[in-house]
Amino acid sequence: MIKITIIIFCILVMLYFFIARIYWQKEVLNRQLELLSVATSVEQRVEQYLLIYEQDKNLTVEEKTRNLQSLLQIFIKDLSKEKPNVILGYYDNNLKTMLASSTNIQDSIEFIPTQGMTESRVSSFISDSDVVDWDGKGVIGVKVPVIYRDQIMGYSLALIASGDIFYKSYLNYSQVFVPSIVLWILVLLLIKRNIDQIKISLDAFAETIIQESIDNKEELEKLPELKPVYDRIRTHLDSLQRLNVELEESNDKLVTIMEGISDGFLSLDKNWCFTFINEEAKRMTGKEEIDLLGKDLWEELPEIFNSETMVNLRQAMNENQSMHWETSSASGGRYFEIHAYPFVQGLSVFIRDITEFKKQKGELLRLERLNLIGQMAAGISHEVRNPMTTVRGFLQMLESRSDSEQNKEYMEIMISEIDRANGIITDFLSLAKANAECTKHENINGIIHRIFPMIQADAFHSSKDIDLNLGDIPELEVNESEIRQLILNLVRNGLEETPENGKVSISTYLEENYAILAIEDQGGGIPQEVQDKMGTPFITTKETGTGLGLAISIGIAQRHKAKFEFKTGSDGTVFYIKFPLEKA
Repeated sequence: MIKITIIIFCILVMLYFFIARIYWQKEVLNRQLELLSVATSVEQRVEQYLLIYEQDKNLTVEEKTRNLQSLLQIFIKDLSKEKPNVILGYYDNNLKTMLASSTNIQDSIEFIPTQGMTESRVSSFISDSDVVDWDGKGVIGVKVPVIYRDQIMGYSLALIASGDIFYKSYLNYSQVFVPSIVLWILVLLLIKRNIDQIKISLDAFAETIIQESIDNKEELEKLPELKPVYDRIRTHLDSLQRLNVELEESNDKLVTIMEGISDGFLSLDKNWCFTFINEEAKRMTGKEEIDLLGKDLWEELPEIFNSETMVNLRQAMNENQSMHWETSSASGGRYFEIHAYPFVQGLSVFIRDITEFKKQKGELLRLERLNLIGQMAAGISHEVRNPMTTVRGFLQMLESRSDSEQNKEYMEIMISEIDRANGIITDFLSLAKANAECTKHENINGIIHRIFPMIQADAFHSSKDIDLNLGDIPELEVNESEIRQLILNLVRNGLEETPENGKVSISTYLEENYAILAIEDQGGGIPQEVQDKMGTPFITTKETGTGLGLAISIGIAQRHKAKFEFKTGSDGTVFYIKFPLEKA
């Protein structure tokens, strides 16, 4: 609006000076015609006087000049009364002087071109460049030659100050221009008022669209042309709003689905920045949504840099193909199945924690092997034990009848080995058991106290110690014999792994809904390859072991519905048997 006002103002200023120039030229032309008329009157009177005095032969030239001057002076003064703003005069070529004038023009006006006064035979106009006004300002005028007998006798002059013309022209112009300006201002005010009204109506129109209601109906009616536009915009906005609601509902459903799946899900853009991550993925990464959205994958999860996961993700993105692989955490304690699916804007990644699945699969394989061994043991134990019992009986009889000490020693060795074989068969049979038998309510602390002297003796013989940390735990329904066997197996394994002057700790305590038996040694830990096959029969790190002790212990824990867990490292191993508490 300010720019438009400035432009209009500049146009008006230029128009003002242009029209003012026209009025000036018009006024100059009118005055020149008026001066020409007055100067012509003076010229005609001079010619009359010259004719009169030319015919009078009794007068001398000086007398004729004085008489002519006197008559012209009277005429010019009378004419000046009618034209008070006009300066009149007669210039005589012969005398080279102003013969008569309405004022002391000789002292006030300098005639620039003297030759022009003697040579010009036609009337001509005098401009500012020819004449200087009596007060230093410019003048305009006209000179009319007085010709007598084909001879230029002089010039009649009529002059007027240019200031008079200026004031008169601008006065006339102002009488037209000022009303025009006033009218133009009124028009501008009217235009401004209409523009303001249009602006108000447009604001009301915009507000009506935003508020989705016609509260400003009066303002809208002032611009009826906008009603069809409003209807079309309203229809379009309603359509957009419905579409937006549908998109939001669809997005909410998609987010709900993504949040509800048990797998971790995240999406990445082409720059490897997170665009979405669900709750499970946040749990896996250990970070919140605000910490990941819009952030770079490689910066936020540096542990996958230069890994198989990084190679497969880049291949999926660059080659636009789905990728599927398994990987483990940096610590090796968790296992994941990852699926990467490229799309136009980036990459969708599904992450499934398969740690428990792998454990269950391994446990299932172990149980299948145990079950097979148990079935074999149950099938052949009777057939093997009967002959061995007969052999053992005859060996005892031969030992009692033998007089040779060496033979008796041999007999004792054979009987001992037969007993050892029977023990192995008994262990095999325990693997085939599905449930604990002959259970009763016992406190595990009491069982530990009853076998403690035996355990302490084993530790003393190997220069080691047993440390008891028994907490307050309730009675549990257990098979005492099997619990004794479980504790002895784990403690003796711990004593074998613990170096001299070390100790094995036995602890009991409550944790959540479990009574926990913990047995900790100070050995060098369990190798990873053995951990993967933990509990498998005949897998052992001892030269004389059968590999059945740990398998039997795990079986005992399972028959008591207890969890068998362990934690191992370079500073030792801890076995946790978690017995579920009985519900009240």
